[in-house]
Amino acid sequence: MDVFTAFDAERIEADRAKGHAFWLDLDDPPEGEIGRVGELLGLHPLAIEDTREFGQRPKVDVYDDHVLLVFYTAILDESGSMKPIEVHIYVAQDYVLTVRRQSCMTLDELRERIHDDPEHPVYEIFDTLTDAFYPVIERLEERIDALEGEVLIRTRREQLTTIYRLRQEVRELSRLVSVQRDEFQSASDDLQRLIALGDARIYLRDIADHLDQVAGELNRQNDDLASLTSTYFNANADRLNAVAARLTVVGTLFVLWTLVTGFFGQNFGWLVSNIDSRGDFLTFGIGGLVVPTVILLTVFWVKRHDWF
Repeated sequence: MDVFTAFDAERIEADRAKGHAFWLDLDDPPEGEIGRVGELLGLHPLAIEDTREFGQRPKVDVYDDHVLLVFYTAILDESGSMKPIEVHIYVAQDYVLTVRRQSCMTLDELRERIHDDPEHPVYEIFDTLTDAFYPVIERLEERIDALEGEVLIRTRREQLTTIYRLRQEVRELSRLVSVQRDEFQSASDDLQRLIALGDARIYLRDIADHLDQVAGELNRQNDDLASLTSTYFNANADRLNAVAARLTVVGTLFVLWTLVTGFFGQNFGWLVSNIDSRGDFLTFGIGGLVVPTVILLTVFWVKRHDWF
């Protein structure tokens, strides 16, 4: 199995003349190179046009002697966010051509492993790209669990922004994987027709099963984030209710103090003439504030579980 990372017409022609399978992996090739590769391998002009314009949805285009699959994998960038990677995969009986615009470490590592493998590389390529979703899903699960813990401890406005952004990422990736799963299942018969890979049906079914698992996990995480949004609003409402309850207690105390001070602050002659000693001050002034306050706080304390 020959593996090329750059277009080498002479070596490719030599391999094809010998019937020797090869894998050509192009990382962000210039537009002219894509055209030369297409002419050498006899790729359909419509397929070449698709590869010149990235940003395609997952799809399968079947031609006479080759199949084009727009396939997605995902990685985590430096900030820990998901980053989908679009890979155009041309599959024929004696070669595989992969074209991408972004660096993909999983493909780079795979190239080093299959140099001496005589089998057609299509299964390893699809399997590697699909399995790359699992670390991303695990990291997403950790972020969701950590975010849920933060929300339950104390809600903050930036948490809601994080939830919405994370949900957008998961929803977009889930849409890609769901379409990819359906398209790959429909392409299995055409791939089996083109490649000689032992019992190809079992290998391709394994990839389809993995895609189904990935789609299911992403859908579940999307539901978890939707539930976390509700949890945020419920926790925030509980927090606001607790704040309102504390303000109610303080407000009630001020109403009591205002009532007492307002009554004894009236300038009626009898009050002014008869309530003027230190004992009156301690009894009616201090006692009139302290005793009702203690009684009211005692009632609040006894009823704290029922009211708050």
